[in-house]
Amino acid sequence: EINTYAGGSQFGCPIDAFRETMTQTSSLRHQQANWNVASDFPLGFSRLVEHPSWLSHGCEVPCSGTHSYKDWRKLSIHWNEITCTNPDGTEVNVVVSGGSHIRAHFRKQESSMTIGHPSPAAEKWATNLGATPGEAEIFSDLKDTRAIWDYLLGLMNKAGFLRFRPWIARDVELFLKSFELPTGESYDAIHVRRGDKLVEEARKDVVKYWLSQGHRDEDNLPTDYVPFAHYLSKWDGRDACPVDDNGEVEVIKRNVYVATDDPVVVHEEIAALPNHITPNTILWNECHELTFYFNPTDDSAFHLNGDGEGGFEEGREVEGGDSCFGRYHRNIASIADMMILSKARTFIGEFNSNWGRAIRTMRVRLSKPVAQYDGAANGDGSIAMERNIQEVGSFTRTLDTRIAWGSDRARTPGY
Repeated sequence: EINTYAGGSQFGCPIDAFRETMTQTSSLRHQQANWNVASDFPLGFSRLVEHPSWLSHGCEVPCSGTHSYKDWRKLSIHWNEITCTNPDGTEVNVVVSGGSHIRAHFRKQESSMTIGHPSPAAEKWATNLGATPGEAEIFSDLKDTRAIWDYLLGLMNKAGFLRFRPWIARDVELFLKSFELPTGESYDAIHVRRGDKLVEEARKDVVKYWLSQGHRDEDNLPTDYVPFAHYLSKWDGRDACPVDDNGEVEVIKRNVYVATDDPVVVHEEIAALPNHITPNTILWNECHELTFYFNPTDDSAFHLNGDGEGGFEEGREVEGGDSCFGRYHRNIASIADMMILSKARTFIGEFNSNWGRAIRTMRVRLSKPVAQYDGAANGDGSIAMERNIQEVGSFTRTLDTRIAWGSDRARTPGY
């Protein structure tokens, strides 16, 4: 692989990437250590996650002797199927595509995904992904494409298909230990994505929010973002506050982790909220005692690329900039955020950002009733299944996820 990123990967360099070499001089006392990225250390996306063997069947990257990373990138501009030669002399057909073409492919094929269902092929496919016999049969029975995608996500999350490299898992764990957030108990999380996403992609939803608040001049809105207080409005209202035997409101204590690319402003918004108990704790809706926690490095760039998808703004490069070490630091901080958000008891966010949509996919679970079908054998040894016993979509559940603004419809791949 050949790419333009320092250290050979957009995800930066862990200490494991380097190999120490000694420069021999006339005197051993003058030996100097030079650190270079090891030639056999994973590059590109492989530096972040382990490639599943069930996906590639253990095969090497095809045609590595004739096609470089640059060649594959050039071919991915259009949907291409090529025939090339592997280092061992065998020929192989390779379909090359970029993200936009993959999305278009899913849109085109969506209606034909369930033709022939239920089918042995669909059951085998699900089994290869780690499904039990009962789960595989349910997957084969599904015909609604949205239900299929959610069931697929449930299977993938159960199987733990996203496996980070050992150094990523190690450094994220070490980084999480520096957090004040008590992760050993239940906590909630809020994701506030602003920055470049609000300039064009989500502008109409920001305008729609302010119109709903009585502001009619689209060119003179109070802010160009949805206020943090609106995210908090997704907690239950006063009418849902629990009361004790004496009719007194019971206070529910909640530790709330806030992941944002706009930490300075969000801190200011929290300071301006009413009913403060401490600088970082407020009483909301009379019964929710919310204590806010932030990433300990929230004063530096949140986005992997810097200030946004386009990189750093002029004069805004943080320490380390776009160096291999700077990228790795932002990578670890971002993954730590992702882990915290995906495992939160309640998640409040939106689907305008890729991050928000990714968190939702990681919160999909198979419903418990699915498990009861496994092991109930018929007389012939086959698995007993009562087809269509549940409504479409009830075979999966999503951990408590509340959408603060914008569309509340989770998009399937291709949309």
